[in-house]
Amino acid sequence: MAASVSVPVDEYLNTSYEPDREYVDGALVERHVGEYLHSRLQLLIAAVLLGRERQQRFRVFTGLRIEVRQRRRYRIPDVCVKALPHSVTPVLTKPDLAIEVVSREDEPADILQRIGDYLQSGTPVIWVVDPYRRQLFVANHEGIHEIPDLVVSMTLVGSVDFNELFRQLDEPAD
Repeated sequence: MAASVSVPVDEYLNTSYEPDREYVDGALVERHVGEYLHSRLQLLIAAVLLGRERQQRFRVFTGLRIEVRQRRRYRIPDVCVKALPHSVTPVLTKPDLAIEVVSREDEPADILQRIGDYLQSGTPVIWVVDPYRRQLFVANHEGIHEIPDLVVSMTLVGSVDFNELFRQLDEPAD
C-alpha cells in the first residue's frame, strides 16, 4: 500500500483530496487509480449498472466514501450500489454491493483487508474484478469465490457478464 499521513477524522471528512484518499485508523491512505484498464473497466461496470437504476430501484456510485468502521475507517470502492430508498448523506454507509477493480499495484493483503472492512460494515456482497488477469471474485460472509464463467448475478442489480466487459476492454482505441 502507498504511503500514509495521519490526520484527525473531522479533517478527513471536511477535506477534498485529488485523487481522494481512504482513511484507516487515523491515517490517510492513497488509492491506486488512473491506469487505462482500471479506469475503463470501472466506467463500463458503472454504465451497465446505471442503465438499470430506475427499473431495479437502486443508485450506482463511483468514488464515493463509505464509512466502514464508525469514525475510524472510510473506504472508497471503485463502484458501489445502494438500494432505494436510502438517506442522502455525504458519506454512504452499508452499500448493498461494493465493487473493487484491481490495479497492478494492489497487494492481495490490501484487497483482503478492504473486503473484510466492507463485510464488517454490513455490506453483504463485494465483487473483485481483475482486468489484467481477467478474473472475477465474489466475497460475502460465506467466503471468497472465483466466478470462472465471469457472469455474476444478484437480485438487486441482475446479471452482469464480465466476458462482454472484458471484450469491450480489448476493443481497439483507434
